[in-house]
Amino acid sequence: MSVNRRTATRHDVAIAATIQLSGSSVESLESKILNLSIGGAFVALDRRLGIGTPVSLVFRIPTHDQAIETASVVRWSNQEGFGVQFDGLRAAEVWSLGRFLAAM
Repeated sequence: MSVNRRTATRHDVAIAATIQLSGSSVESLESKILNLSIGGAFVALDRRLGIGTPVSLVFRIPTHDQAIETASVVRWSNQEGFGVQFDGLRAAEVWSLGRFLAAM
């Protein structure tokens, strides 16, 4: 039996995003967010990332004036992409994201 531990509903989207990986140098990868919630996202990427990998996710939504850049942690990964949990959204970003998702 599968247990869904998500606390927020995910919404299907197609939002361009940049993933920034930290290491000895910062690596930026262009990708696409395919589903989104207040707490996290599924990011399409043809590269597997390890569970627990810290990444920075940068994306834009129409209800927020600036790009949202948030620290995130990879919670699962497969050959199609990975799921992240957001860790650092600001209050204004949460509010804008909530408005965007409510309109869907």
